[in-house]
Amino acid sequence: MKKYLAIIGLAALIGCSEDTSASDSNAEEKPSQQELEELLRAEAVPVEFASVTSGEVEQGAEVIIQGSVSASEVSKEAAAFTVTTKEESGYGTYTVENMDEDAEYSTDDIVEVYGTYVGTDEEGTPLIEGTIVQSIK
Repeated sequence: MKKYLAIIGLAALIGCSEDTSASDSNAEEKPSQQELEELLRAEAVPVEFASVTSGEVEQGAEVIIQGSVSASEVSKEAAAFTVTTKEESGYGTYTVENMDEDAEYSTDDIVEVYGTYVGTDEEGTPLIEGTIVQSIK
């Protein structure tokens, strides 16, 4: 009888210790939103319209653009706007999708966008999913 109690007790201790370590590792794996934003700011690189349209920038690349809002559209899914940038080779136009539904940008607002290049939209304009969009002025 003592053997059975000892085996049951040992099994209970092993089961409890495994649950604790599994929950600890899950808590450590998920970075905070602030940590993700800091990582994006550190890894994003400025891009030129000419390099994006010529295929030099890979889809999924973390990028930065800065320019003025030339058009804005808000839908239930996302706020989308067009940013016109002044670059060494001229001007560039990008479509930015910002998942922040409450974000409102007016024409001529100067913004800095940190996000992910995802390809082109229906019109062939480079499309960036804006994770961080800051008004500058």
